[in-house]
Amino acid sequence: MRTQYIRDGVLVRPFEVPATNFLSSRYYNGRGIVDLLDSTESARRWMDVLRAEVDFPRVPFQPSEAQLAHLRDLRSTIESVYLRTVDGTSATAAPELEQLLAGAAIAPSVGVHDGRLEAVWTITPDDPHRELVAQIGVTALTAVSGHAATLLSKCPAPRCVLYFTRHNSRQHWCSDACGNRARVARATKTPRVTMTPPGPE
Repeated sequence: MRTQYIRDGVLVRPFEVPATNFLSSRYYNGRGIVDLLDSTESARRWMDVLRAEVDFPRVPFQPSEAQLAHLRDLRSTIESVYLRTVDGTSATAAPELEQLLAGAAIAPSVGVHDGRLEAVWTITPDDPHRELVAQIGVTALTAVSGHAATLLSKCPAPRCVLYFTRHNSRQHWCSDACGNRARVARATKTPRVTMTPPGPE
């Protein structure tokens, strides 16, 4: 299975936790930055595609403008926490994570959907916005704590804004496409040595 692919304009990352897939609602597509939290319609499409591909979020919905603004703020918070984890200053992110988790009314329980178990995240499971925020908060915490935090990386390829889990020590970019772009950029920065023919003696 591919580590990431685009389906209907949505970046899907099957091996990443929901919080990292949430950050991937903003990505570089080779021409420019795509932001799927730009409108309520694109946010709903983002949720529908991810639900079909990776079972996240639990209940897709079309957010109101206020909910969309909250999701954008949440994305900025999670990105800040990830950045500090990668930079080695994750302890400074604790208050933000604590505030996020405290405000999410998290109460994990077990549900059943299509004959399979699924996690229910809040005391109000019929509120899809609260469910989404709670799932993002919990999975962000798992991504930036313990051993998982040592595997979290920020893709260094030009213009890429993604974080990824380094599943092996040879993985330096979030995808092969970013690896290729980084190698091309490095090659174009390397000065070419030209041979100057000897002048007359």
